[in-house]
Amino acid sequence: MRHSIFSALALVMTSLTLQAQEPPLAVRVMSFNLRYINSGDTGEKTWLARRDQASQVIREDKADVIGLQEAFRSMLDDIAMRVPGYQEIGVGREDGKTVGEYAAILVRKDRFNVIESGTFWLSDTPAIPNSTTWKNHVTRICTWAKLEERSTRRVLHFYNTHLDHESQEAREKGTALILEHFAALPASTPVIITGDLNANETNPAISNIKNSPRRFLDTWRELNPAVPLVESGTMSMFTGVRDTAKIDYIFVPAGTRIIDSEIIRKNRDGVYPSDHYPVRAGVEFH
Repeated sequence: MRHSIFSALALVMTSLTLQAQEPPLAVRVMSFNLRYINSGDTGEKTWLARRDQASQVIREDKADVIGLQEAFRSMLDDIAMRVPGYQEIGVGREDGKTVGEYAAILVRKDRFNVIESGTFWLSDTPAIPNSTTWKNHVTRICTWAKLEERSTRRVLHFYNTHLDHESQEAREKGTALILEHFAALPASTPVIITGDLNANETNPAISNIKNSPRRFLDTWRELNPAVPLVESGTMSMFTGVRDTAKIDYIFVPAGTRIIDSEIIRKNRDGVYPSDHYPVRAGVEFH
């Protein structure tokens, strides 16, 4: 009997020791609203004129996981041709297949295995494609992935979304639905949320994320607390302005080490790859 007790205690201690020695998980992340193909965009603003530049931004950053917004199927195909090495996750929001904008996730194949993934609609009927129930006229989705880091076998849960631009109810209920999706995971589980949330830093939808049980942190703001709002905008408007709203985010749970973060404002002779600036961050989970 005593031998059994000592054996059980030894197993528990070994398990705790292994957990304590679990290697950190460092991840380089990007969130990028590509600007959808719009017939009203002309000249340098068209996707055909921007696709090489947008792809170059992604390729040069070498992010491990990327959340894209406003991406049509043809745009994702263009990026795949120009930026090899990533596995794409996501569906078109209008039919759950290929029609409409994607909230796609790109995952570096050499770093992560995709264990599970899916897309749900931000509505009272999240399993029904193209569903809208919160006063939003545009369909909104969230794409998620459960990833396993190849070398350490550590697991990361990644969520990417594009919240509504008009309905505050849709923004708040959409964030609540996303938070609910992973609420049952252990508190120590690495989770990242990316997206164009169409909400500035004082919006209740953002507060809901920050005040949730995991106390999510805005990676960029954590490292740039003194930068005024007039210098914090993430919408380039194709002109390079900075005094627009900060609506593009990368969130990580409190306690995550934020190594660096940047609003990428690169341009080619005044020409920008999108009407949004990409946002990037390097983070480390322990």
